[in-house]
Amino acid sequence: MRYGYPVFLDLEGQPCTVFGGNWMAEEKARGLVEAGARLTVIAAELDPSFGPLIATGHCTWVARDYQAGDLRGCFLAVSAGDRQYNAAIWEEGQRENVIVNCLDDPPHCRYIYPSIHRQGDLVVALSTTGRCPALAVRLRQRLAEQLGPEYATFLEMASQVRDRLARLVPDFGARKTVWYQLVDSPAIEYLRKGNRPQAEAELEVIIRRSHQNPSE
Repeated sequence: MRYGYPVFLDLEGQPCTVFGGNWMAEEKARGLVEAGARLTVIAAELDPSFGPLIATGHCTWVARDYQAGDLRGCFLAVSAGDRQYNAAIWEEGQRENVIVNCLDDPPHCRYIYPSIHRQGDLVVALSTTGRCPALAVRLRQRLAEQLGPEYATFLEMASQVRDRLARLVPDFGARKTVWYQLVDSPAIEYLRKGNRPQAEAELEVIIRRSHQNPSE
Protein backbone atom coordinates (compact mmCIF):
# COMPACT_ATOMS: atom_id res chain seq x y z
CA MET A 1 0.00 0.00 0.00
CA ARG A 2 1.77 3.13 -1.20
CA TYR A 3 1.75 6.03 1.30
CA GLY A 4 0.31 3.62 3.85
CA TYR A 5 2.72 4.41 6.71
CA PRO A 6 1.65 7.67 8.41
CA VAL A 7 4.15 9.49 10.63
CA PHE A 8 4.54 12.87 12.34
CA LEU A 9 8.06 14.18 11.73
CA ASP A 10 10.22 16.18 14.13
CA LEU A 11 11.82 18.72 11.76
CA GLU A 12 13.36 20.92 14.44
CA GLY A 13 16.74 22.06 13.05
CA GLN A 14 16.53 19.78 10.00
CA PRO A 15 17.76 21.19 6.66
CA CYS A 16 14.83 21.34 4.22
CA THR A 17 14.45 22.81 0.74
CA VAL A 18 11.52 24.18 -1.21
CA PHE A 19 11.82 24.66 -4.97
CA GLY A 20 9.53 27.28 -6.46
CA GLY A 21 8.35 30.75 -5.59
CA ASN A 22 4.58 30.59 -6.16
CA TRP A 23 1.82 30.67 -3.53
CA MET A 24 1.85 26.87 -3.20
CA ALA A 25 5.58 26.94 -2.48
CA GLU A 26 4.99 29.67 0.11
CA GLU A 27 2.34 27.54 1.83
CA LYS A 28 4.69 24.57 2.11
CA ALA A 29 7.61 26.79 3.11
CA ARG A 30 5.58 28.41 5.89
CA GLY A 31 4.59 25.02 7.27
CA LEU A 32 8.21 23.86 7.33
CA VAL A 33 9.38 27.00 9.11
CA GLU A 34 6.58 26.65 11.66
CA ALA A 35 7.79 23.08 12.26
CA GLY A 36 11.28 24.40 13.07
CA ALA A 37 13.07 23.38 9.89
CA ARG A 38 16.18 25.19 8.60
CA LEU A 39 14.70 26.17 5.27
CA THR A 40 16.18 27.11 1.93
CA VAL A 41 13.90 28.32 -0.85
CA ILE A 42 15.31 28.03 -4.38
CA ALA A 43 13.42 30.04 -6.99
CA ALA A 44 14.29 32.60 -9.64
CA GLU A 45 11.41 34.79 -8.40
CA LEU A 46 9.21 34.85 -5.30
CA ASP A 47 5.53 35.58 -4.96
CA PRO A 48 4.88 38.64 -2.74
CA SER A 49 3.33 36.29 -0.17
CA PHE A 50 6.88 35.18 0.69
CA GLY A 51 7.70 38.64 2.08
CA PRO A 52 6.71 38.03 5.72
CA LEU A 53 8.37 34.62 5.74
CA ILE A 54 11.70 35.91 4.42
CA ALA A 55 11.53 38.80 6.89
CA THR A 56 11.50 36.37 9.83
CA GLY A 57 15.07 35.35 9.07
CA HIS A 58 14.17 31.66 9.33
CA CYS A 59 14.24 31.14 5.57
CA THR A 60 17.09 31.60 3.10
CA TRP A 61 16.27 32.51 -0.50
CA VAL A 62 18.54 31.39 -3.35
CA ALA A 63 17.48 33.41 -6.42
CA ARG A 64 17.79 30.84 -9.19
CA ASP A 65 16.24 27.63 -10.44
CA TYR A 66 17.22 24.11 -9.41
CA GLN A 67 20.79 22.99 -9.98
CA ALA A 68 22.37 19.59 -9.48
CA GLY A 69 23.73 19.33 -5.95
CA ASP A 70 20.98 21.39 -4.32
CA LEU A 71 19.83 18.41 -2.25
CA ARG A 72 23.21 17.51 -0.78
CA GLY A 73 22.84 17.39 2.99
CA CYS A 74 19.09 17.99 2.81
CA PHE A 75 16.57 15.99 4.85
CA LEU A 76 13.29 16.82 3.09
CA ALA A 77 12.45 18.66 -0.12
CA VAL A 78 9.34 19.99 -1.84
CA SER A 79 9.13 20.94 -5.50
CA ALA A 80 6.30 23.37 -6.19
CA GLY A 81 7.83 25.22 -9.09
CA ASP A 82 8.63 24.42 -12.71
CA ARG A 83 7.74 20.77 -13.31
CA GLN A 84 10.53 20.41 -15.84
CA TYR A 85 12.93 19.99 -12.88
CA ASN A 86 10.88 17.38 -11.03
CA ALA A 87 12.54 14.31 -12.54
CA ALA A 88 16.02 15.65 -11.78
CA ILE A 89 15.04 16.65 -8.24
CA TRP A 90 13.51 13.21 -7.67
CA GLU A 91 16.56 11.38 -9.01
CA GLU A 92 18.95 13.44 -6.90
CA GLY A 93 16.73 12.87 -3.88
CA GLN A 94 16.95 9.13 -4.45
CA ARG A 95 20.74 9.29 -4.61
CA GLU A 96 21.06 11.54 -1.55
CA ASN A 97 18.39 9.74 0.54
CA VAL A 98 16.22 12.84 0.69
CA ILE A 99 12.46 12.60 1.26
CA VAL A 100 11.02 14.33 -1.82
CA ASN A 101 7.55 15.54 -2.75
CA CYS A 102 6.87 17.04 -6.17
CA LEU A 103 3.43 18.59 -5.83
CA ASP A 104 0.71 17.03 -7.98
CA ASP A 105 3.27 14.67 -9.53
CA PRO A 106 2.76 11.27 -7.83
CA PRO A 107 5.53 9.37 -9.65
CA HIS A 108 8.00 11.82 -8.11
CA CYS A 109 6.79 11.68 -4.51
CA ARG A 110 8.21 9.78 -1.55
CA TYR A 111 5.48 11.25 0.65
CA ILE A 112 2.20 13.10 0.19
CA TYR A 113 0.48 15.85 2.16
CA PRO A 114 -2.61 14.95 4.21
CA SER A 115 -5.56 17.23 4.86
CA ILE A 116 -4.94 18.65 8.33
CA HIS A 117 -7.12 20.02 11.12
CA ARG A 118 -5.35 21.66 14.07
CA GLN A 119 -6.57 22.70 17.49
CA GLY A 120 -3.55 23.65 19.56
CA ASP A 121 -1.55 20.47 20.09
CA LEU A 122 -4.27 18.34 18.54
CA VAL A 123 -3.38 17.48 14.95
CA VAL A 124 -5.71 15.35 12.84
CA ALA A 125 -4.29 14.30 9.47
CA LEU A 126 -6.44 12.60 6.82
CA SER A 127 -5.29 10.96 3.63
CA THR A 128 -6.83 8.93 0.83
CA THR A 129 -3.31 7.78 -0.15
CA GLY A 130 -3.57 10.01 -3.19
CA ARG A 131 -6.76 8.45 -4.57
CA CYS A 132 -9.13 11.34 -3.91
CA PRO A 133 -7.70 14.28 -1.91
CA ALA A 134 -11.05 16.10 -2.15
CA LEU A 135 -12.61 13.39 0.04
CA ALA A 136 -9.93 13.92 2.67
CA VAL A 137 -10.72 17.65 2.65
CA ARG A 138 -14.45 17.04 3.11
CA LEU A 139 -13.83 14.62 5.99
CA ARG A 140 -11.48 17.11 7.62
CA GLN A 141 -14.15 19.81 7.34
CA ARG A 142 -16.66 17.54 9.07
CA LEU A 143 -14.22 16.75 11.86
CA ALA A 144 -13.43 20.44 12.28
CA GLU A 145 -17.07 21.00 13.22
CA GLN A 146 -16.75 18.43 16.01
CA LEU A 147 -13.21 19.13 17.26
CA GLY A 148 -13.30 22.71 18.48
CA PRO A 149 -10.97 24.78 20.69
CA GLU A 150 -12.08 22.88 23.78
CA TYR A 151 -9.79 20.05 22.67
CA ALA A 152 -6.79 22.38 22.59
CA THR A 153 -7.64 23.55 26.10
CA PHE A 154 -8.05 19.97 27.30
CA LEU A 155 -4.61 19.05 25.98
CA GLU A 156 -3.14 22.07 27.74
CA MET A 157 -4.71 20.90 31.00
CA ALA A 158 -3.58 17.31 30.39
CA SER A 159 0.02 18.41 29.92
CA GLN A 160 -0.12 20.19 33.27
CA VAL A 161 -1.16 17.04 35.17
CA ARG A 162 0.95 14.52 33.25
CA ASP A 163 4.03 14.56 35.50
CA ARG A 164 1.92 14.62 38.64
CA LEU A 165 -0.11 11.64 37.50
CA ALA A 166 3.07 9.71 36.67
CA ARG A 167 4.26 10.24 40.24
CA LEU A 168 0.93 9.35 41.83
CA VAL A 169 0.27 6.28 39.66
CA PRO A 170 3.66 4.79 38.70
CA ASP A 171 2.20 1.57 37.27
CA PHE A 172 1.78 2.07 33.51
CA GLY A 173 -1.30 -0.11 33.19
CA ALA A 174 -3.11 1.62 36.04
CA ARG A 175 -2.08 5.04 34.74
CA LYS A 176 -3.38 4.19 31.27
CA THR A 177 -6.77 3.41 32.79
CA VAL A 178 -6.78 6.78 34.53
CA TRP A 179 -5.98 8.60 31.31
CA TYR A 180 -9.00 7.05 29.64
CA GLN A 181 -11.10 8.12 32.61
CA LEU A 182 -9.85 11.68 32.16
CA VAL A 183 -10.58 11.67 28.43
CA ASP A 184 -14.02 10.11 28.88
CA SER A 185 -15.00 12.45 31.70
CA PRO A 186 -17.37 15.43 31.19
CA ALA A 187 -14.33 17.77 31.19
CA ILE A 188 -14.31 18.38 27.43
CA GLU A 189 -18.03 19.08 27.43
CA TYR A 190 -17.57 21.62 30.23
CA LEU A 191 -14.80 23.26 28.21
CA ARG A 192 -17.07 23.39 25.19
CA LYS A 193 -19.54 25.33 27.34
CA GLY A 194 -16.80 27.68 28.54
CA ASN A 195 -16.68 26.31 32.08
CA ARG A 196 -12.99 25.60 32.64
CA PRO A 197 -13.15 25.61 36.49
CA GLN A 198 -15.68 22.77 36.42
CA ALA A 199 -13.57 20.88 33.86
CA GLU A 200 -10.51 21.22 36.09
CA ALA A 201 -12.57 20.03 39.06
CA GLU A 202 -13.64 16.91 37.12
CA LEU A 203 -10.03 16.03 36.34
CA GLU A 204 -8.96 16.66 39.93
CA VAL A 205 -11.58 14.26 41.30
CA ILE A 206 -10.36 11.48 39.00
CA ILE A 207 -6.69 12.09 39.80
CA ARG A 208 -7.26 12.07 43.56
CA ARG A 209 -9.41 8.97 43.34
CA SER A 210 -6.76 7.16 41.29
CA HIS A 211 -4.13 7.94 43.93
CA GLN A 212 -6.36 6.64 46.71
CA ASN A 213 -7.41 3.54 44.73
CA PRO A 214 -4.53 2.86 42.30
CA SER A 215 -5.82 -0.62 41.40
CA GLU A 216 -9.23 0.62 40.13
